[in-house]
Amino acid sequence: MSQLLVIDGVSVRRDLDGRYCLNDLHRAAGGEKRHQPSNWASLTQTQELIAEISSAPDITGAAPLVTIAGGNSQGTFVCKELVYSYAMWISAAFNLKVIRTFDSLHQAGIATLKSDQVQAGVILLESASRMLNLSNSSKLGAYQKLLQVAGLPDLMPQYAIDAPAGAPDGSSRPTQSLSALLKANGIRITATVAYQQLAKLGIVEQKERRSRSGTNGIKRFWSMTAKGCMYGKNITSPANPRETQPHFFESKFQELLRLLETVH
Repeated sequence: MSQLLVIDGVSVRRDLDGRYCLNDLHRAAGGEKRHQPSNWASLTQTQELIAEISSAPDITGAAPLVTIAGGNSQGTFVCKELVYSYAMWISAAFNLKVIRTFDSLHQAGIATLKSDQVQAGVILLESASRMLNLSNSSKLGAYQKLLQVAGLPDLMPQYAIDAPAGAPDGSSRPTQSLSALLKANGIRITATVAYQQLAKLGIVEQKERRSRSGTNGIKRFWSMTAKGCMYGKNITSPANPRETQPHFFESKFQELLRLLETVH
């Protein structure tokens, strides 16, 4: 048995199939003899409703009404539709009380589910941030989307600082893609070759994810390592949010070029 419903201080038990105890509802309604469950169950209207529910059972396939004799579990247990029918038979006031109690439990369940989803999202985001070395601005954007999906107010800051470690002024530094910086500095190598050289230096690494369009079901992408975060940052790829795209600090690119010259 598990307690789910409490009406006027009376706990309404449930059986293993989720049905509610009419005897407890009878006590919650005042316990008058004329309102005992057997009187309601013998009504033609009640019998017709039970037959209708039985012809179209819910996904559990449980009988809409069962009576258990003896022990602590004794009583008549019914599905939620029959709870409403019984409450309506007793009085409009008691029926309204039952409906409102169910509604409040439903809303509490939604709130709990939403809380669990947000918590799972935070755990996943923190794990992905560590694994992919996401920049502060990328993490901030993900948190803002998470709040939006959860329907919560956005209390996050409007921007985050992305700068090399040891930057003295605490301001974000402009970044560009590797191909854009190579072109802007007149370096005559492709981004593909440069990435391979940076991988040898431990500045970037190649990661992979499952993808229908990838080779043998695998899509590979570049990601900045912890060491590489001295020279750039990982942003979420515009092509796919499950990938990173390295961006390099303009102020550190000349230093990065000198490192590239040491690779053979």
